[in-house]
Amino acid sequence: MKASEEWDWESLTTLSVPSSQLRQHLGRLLGGDAEERNRAGGLLYCEVANQGQLYSAAAPCVDMIAEHVESAGSLSSDSVALLESILNARSPGLQVLVGGVLVDVAEYCRKRILDLLPEILREADGEDFELFREVCFLIPQLADSSEEVIKFLGLSVSRFEGELQRVSNEALGEAEEVLSEGHML
Repeated sequence: MKASEEWDWESLTTLSVPSSQLRQHLGRLLGGDAEERNRAGGLLYCEVANQGQLYSAAAPCVDMIAEHVESAGSLSSDSVALLESILNARSPGLQVLVGGVLVDVAEYCRKRILDLLPEILREADGEDFELFREVCFLIPQLADSSEEVIKFLGLSVSRFEGELQRVSNEALGEAEEVLSEGHML
């Protein structure tokens, strides 16, 4: 059984939409047309990681995105933007029940996204500029966890030109700062 099927969706916190409705919005984020994905991404951002406030529903959302990608589903820039907003959000001490054990939501999401990182990097090959740009925003948030992200950005800087090179170069600078300083400015 998939992890996302094991969640008690009714018990999860969101900003305002009932958490039981999140799965249908995630379905639009992962499979709708570009306009539907954009609307679903905006709504999900508000409900799980609004303006830096993390809600417990972020954890199963990350699971559903991860499961979609792991089953060879494509990754959209909107879904990567949602992952990045979840990594940026904070709610000290927020916990959720996973397999009968209370876990920290932020740590759970971060670990799940890190586990997904090889798939994310594989998809961010520069062909889809919006996806590549969102991955470059996501990577510095994970830089203190993996040398792989630094290597990916270094390769991108050396191989791309123009706007792709500029975006990857900025992300590389931020990621190197996080790696050396432990935080971004």
